[in-house]
Amino acid sequence: MSSKTRRAVRNTVIQTIGQGITWTLSCILLVLLPRYLGDSRFGVFTIAFSYCALFSTLVNLGVNTFLVKEVAILHTGPEFPPEENARRTTALQALLGNVLTLKLLLALGVFLLQTAVAWCLPQYNDQTRQAILIVGFGTCLGGVTQSLGGVFQGMENMLAINSVLIVEKAVITGGCALLLWQGCGLLPVCWVHAAAACTSFLLNLILLGRQVRISLGWELSLLRRVFVGGFPFLIWVVFSEIYLRVGVLMLSLLATDAVVGWYGVSMRIYATLLFAPTILTNSIFPALMRMGAGADAAGGQTAFARAAERLMNLLLFVAVPISAGLIAVAGPLIRLLYGAKAFAQAAENLQVLGVSLLLVCVDILLGTVLIARGKEKPWARMAIAAAVFNPLLNLALIPLAGRLWGNGGIGVSIATLLTEALMMAGALWLMPPGVFSRRNLVLGVKGCLLGAAMVLLLRVWGTSNLFLLIGAGAAFYLPLALLWGLLPRADLAHLWHAVRRRE
Repeated sequence: MSSKTRRAVRNTVIQTIGQGITWTLSCILLVLLPRYLGDSRFGVFTIAFSYCALFSTLVNLGVNTFLVKEVAILHTGPEFPPEENARRTTALQALLGNVLTLKLLLALGVFLLQTAVAWCLPQYNDQTRQAILIVGFGTCLGGVTQSLGGVFQGMENMLAINSVLIVEKAVITGGCALLLWQGCGLLPVCWVHAAAACTSFLLNLILLGRQVRISLGWELSLLRRVFVGGFPFLIWVVFSEIYLRVGVLMLSLLATDAVVGWYGVSMRIYATLLFAPTILTNSIFPALMRMGAGADAAGGQTAFARAAERLMNLLLFVAVPISAGLIAVAGPLIRLLYGAKAFAQAAENLQVLGVSLLLVCVDILLGTVLIARGKEKPWARMAIAAAVFNPLLNLALIPLAGRLWGNGGIGVSIATLLTEALMMAGALWLMPPGVFSRRNLVLGVKGCLLGAAMVLLLRVWGTSNLFLLIGAGAAFYLPLALLWGLLPRADLAHLWHAVRRRE
């Protein structure tokens, strides 16, 4: 158990460093794009990415998560005899070749489809259509690249994934900064994103080719197994993307580009702060898959439940102050990044999304645990429910928020919050008995109470200095959280033992 934890800790450290670098680059871009494009053109940019991201789920085909799971199971190692390692390597090569062929064909078909649909929508002007054409090329190719990255993730090679991601983010940030400072507009920025997608694809292909022989293949029996195995994940990905993106698309039809720009800014900040579940799930997913596959063996369920409980405790310890802090500093943060005028209304969206942030962090981990225990089909049905529930909420809340506050994006933010609450309730209902305990609930309640106290303290203080607010929040939360046992001593001891232990 300690060796697995040690490997997970190592991958988490790599993921954290990589996430820190890409997070910094994303923050630079997050400031530059809205400032230089303005709210209306940034609204068009947001529409193009949301539209293309929705279509690119068809490129996913549910294969990415299935591929990570299969590669994790097919991993080779000294614990296996040579003939078994050779069999596993051959199976991995065949799987990768067929998936790559399928993904390339899907990417081409989806690109043509999304372009044709965009040109048929009368609500979109020529600039929006051109942005969709350029961005769509990058997102479709990115759907292929995700599968290549999934192989690295299954191999637990987080260094390769993060290295390529850093290069991709550097290309986007550097290219956009150069063009914006030279006075270029929206479409050149879209071309930079497309160029970065090509760079990421080529680098992943080269690095993976050094570990596994890559050759295109087309075996119907293998492709049928891939499709059947990936279908539950396809349902989850498609309907979760509908739920995530449909709010922006509905907002683009029911409000102005400027309102979409306000919401786009808040959503990007919100997405940037989702690093905690991203780091944890990417790092531990392969190991959790193997533990979940062996959970029915003697002692397997206990080990799996204990690992899931530790992960939830760690996630809550990190996510609670981030969520509470975002609620408290939303206004000063928007003013610091974008000034007091153009994007001021984005702060209201961000405060609502701050509450959602905690829920979505927990939901991501709950979903990972369910998939690891083979519950992907019922979890996919929850995604379908969310994809129906969320648009209906948006249909009612966007016009209502527009009338009450002059900002339909608040309606989308509230719809996101309520949908995440629905997903959490569904995940807990589907969770196998014994995976989580009453201790997780107690620690979660304690964390929420401490987070609420932190928000109240910062609000009562009344200062608008962002850095003072962040410092005071950290000084309040961290010592009290440790004293109150929000991260149990047994969990800290386990992590410390895993870090110090030599393989």
